Amino acid sequence: MGEINWKDKCWVTTIYLINKENKVLLTWNKNLSTWIPVGGHLNPGETPEEAISREVEEETGFKFEFLIPTNKEGRVRVLKPSRIQIEEVPHHNHHMNIVFIGKCTSYSNKAETDENEKLRWFSERELLDIKNKMLENVWKSSLEAIKLVKS
Repeated sequence: MGEINWKDKCWVTTIYLINKENKVLLTWNKNLSTWIPVGGHLNPGETPEEAISREVEEETGFKFEFLIPTNKEGRVRVLKPSRIQIEEVPHHNHHMNIVFIGKCTSYSNKAETDENEKLRWFSERELLDIKNKMLENVWKSSLEAIKLVKS
């Protein structure tokens, strides 16, 4: 059996948060010069759910609930992320990204994260207008999240 090289991999988690106006929250990433979902790296010993809950609290202060909650089946907890994607990140190796969708239960029009990164709520119409100005996977995922919450 071959060995897996994890030295160039980072474990991260992100979430597409949707508010009651069916807008998705994105944050400006200065390194990539584009809008991305809220999230960050998992700390040692954190589950993906704990990490994204911490990241949302740190970056926004908003409260949310997972769109597809986890299930506890005896001694097994089943995570139901939207997906897991492997991303090539310039100057940062590969991100093993566990992606969730959530609904905000309390939020504001806060304009910046705790790290002074811009925050912005995007409507479906606004996303359609800026299709070629953001990463395709973020654009598609943002629209999918809005549609999923609306249904």
